[in-house]
Amino acid sequence: MTYRVYGTSGKPVVAFPCSQSHENLWEDFGMVDSLAEYIESGQIQLFAMDSIDDDTFFRTDCNRNKALRCYERYLSYIANEFLPSLVETSGQKVLLTGCSMGAYHAANIFFRWPELADSVIALSGVYSPQWFLDLEDHMTDTARANSPLDYLTDPIDDARKEQYCSSKLIFCAGKGDGEADMLSDTQALADVLAAQGIEAWVDVWGDDVTHDWPWWKQQMNYFLPTALAA
Repeated sequence: MTYRVYGTSGKPVVAFPCSQSHENLWEDFGMVDSLAEYIESGQIQLFAMDSIDDDTFFRTDCNRNKALRCYERYLSYIANEFLPSLVETSGQKVLLTGCSMGAYHAANIFFRWPELADSVIALSGVYSPQWFLDLEDHMTDTARANSPLDYLTDPIDDARKEQYCSSKLIFCAGKGDGEADMLSDTQALADVLAAQGIEAWVDVWGDDVTHDWPWWKQQMNYFLPTALAA
């Protein structure tokens, strides 16, 4: 697994790329430059992650079971090796973030392993693998275990709920071009969290807000101070 590191100290911020993209994405589309003030001042250390989307949700054979097994291996590395090493090195939990499909990864990892992260900024995300695998009647246990919209409806034990409630959860979508599905899922997630008594900042931006980097850069700079506040 490859990744890029920006900065040498500060809050570990782990950023997942958009669909079928890689660790260079946040730099190539200007997000790293957009966050330069936070990186250079030592407020954050940014880790831009690779994906394995071509072997998981976008594999050419469309084999759902293979896709999910491969995704679980990816998650196992992130949750059992990569994130614990950041927590140990930095002495603090991480902030998970991403745009589009990266928002799905960030949210799914947070809700499954809240002991490793204390904040999420998820921008223009969907929150079920059905969008990528066309599950319909094929919602297996593994698929459901990666669908926050489904597994968060289950009873949540007190310790896990406390971890959720003590974290800063930020979800955002716009109403403009390319955002319809993301807006629908973001609002659905807000409803699921509210039903469980889990507080989250769910912010819906205007009709001009499209599914694209200029807006995501604005949103990251808008939400990051709140996520970093003590």
